[in-house]
Amino acid sequence: MKKVKHIYSNGVDLWKEGITGNDQYEDTLEVTHERKQVVKGFGGCFNEAGWEILKNLNNDVRNNILDDLFNESGCAFNVGRLPMGASDYALEWHSYDETPGDYELKNFSITRDKEYLLPYVKEAIKRSPEMALFASPWSPPTWMKTKRAYNFGKLIWEKKNLKAYANYFIKYLESYQKEGIKVEQVHVQNEPVADQKFPSCIWTGKELRDFIKHYLGPLMKKKGMNTELWLGTINGPFFDFMLEGCAPFSEFYDQFVNTVLADKEARKYISGVGFQWGGKHVIEQAELSYPELRFMQTENECGDGNNTWEHAEYVYGLFWQFFQHGVESYVYWNMVLPEGGVSTWGWKQNSLITIDAETKKVIYQPEYYVMKHFSHFIKKGAKKVVTKGHWTSNSVVFENPNGDLVVIVGNAMDTDREFTFKCDGESFSTVIKQHSINTFCVSI
Repeated sequence: MKKVKHIYSNGVDLWKEGITGNDQYEDTLEVTHERKQVVKGFGGCFNEAGWEILKNLNNDVRNNILDDLFNESGCAFNVGRLPMGASDYALEWHSYDETPGDYELKNFSITRDKEYLLPYVKEAIKRSPEMALFASPWSPPTWMKTKRAYNFGKLIWEKKNLKAYANYFIKYLESYQKEGIKVEQVHVQNEPVADQKFPSCIWTGKELRDFIKHYLGPLMKKKGMNTELWLGTINGPFFDFMLEGCAPFSEFYDQFVNTVLADKEARKYISGVGFQWGGKHVIEQAELSYPELRFMQTENECGDGNNTWEHAEYVYGLFWQFFQHGVESYVYWNMVLPEGGVSTWGWKQNSLITIDAETKKVIYQPEYYVMKHFSHFIKKGAKKVVTKGHWTSNSVVFENPNGDLVVIVGNAMDTDREFTFKCDGESFSTVIKQHSINTFCVSI
């Protein structure tokens, strides 16, 4: 090995340089010659609450934060999520057309996004020109729902309503294109298995299948849209207790995800599947049955607003879980929030960076460094490396396009652990500190 660079973080020290040696320990991680999925990248969601606090900072401070998120010297984010209408971190709930019965969508408008969202996106693109954007609605326009409210309810299952809602996606894509912003993917619904206090809309597997097969898929093809259609963002069975008559965990894959993917007429329109939260419990079945499809993690679990190192360690475990099951990208939820992280419905959530609204104090929270331990080092086009050894359940390894290896290792135990890394007859060793996350950049 020509060179090994070691960066570690824990609850006390963040982003510190470590050392390695040549000792040979029994607990090893060894690289095999097998490679898995190609990595697309890392990123977060653009939300109104984040831009609102950012725009109130002075230019230098704001630019430093944006640089630390999107420049190569920082997290180097190159994937971004967009809410179609209001998410639960919009400043107020809204859609792009709230004129009841406007099936032709004559009053469709993204004017609000031009003020509260697009400036955020454009700042990111300036720093990361190849930013891959994907979008999903949290709620359709309220007049399209069984309950005329952004939270709770379902889509009215009538042909004219379904046609109008499919066209709603087209209008969105065309409107963003006019602003010079390409949306690479659309996902049908944020968390279709969650009847929530925040903007939401319940879908069954059969409804997703039929909407994709008969409405959205054919319309996107007819319009010649250069945008991928994804089945996402799948959040069950974690939230399945919220659905009346929902199947038990063991049946959830067949009753929901597989109901869509097993239908060849629906599947022909689908480029991939996005999973978040409880979707981690069914990603393995999808990966095994549909290896030709692509997969992504679409929203990091958001914590409770306390931004503890313990939750950061939990997030590291989520990285391991999703990358072990074939995802090409990992997306955080809120990148920036006011201190406390309170949503429009009162839930406090974590974020990568928090800002005190009064003092303007900026804090880079533990999960910022968890993301950076991956995104700063792993380049677009990297491949996940299959490993063996006692450290396999606590580590993820990638091979960058230039052949260098990125080895990320976590130790959530209360004791330090010995670690030896082996590759093609060469090795290095160190002691992995308790409750730490470590990245080794290895030049072969």
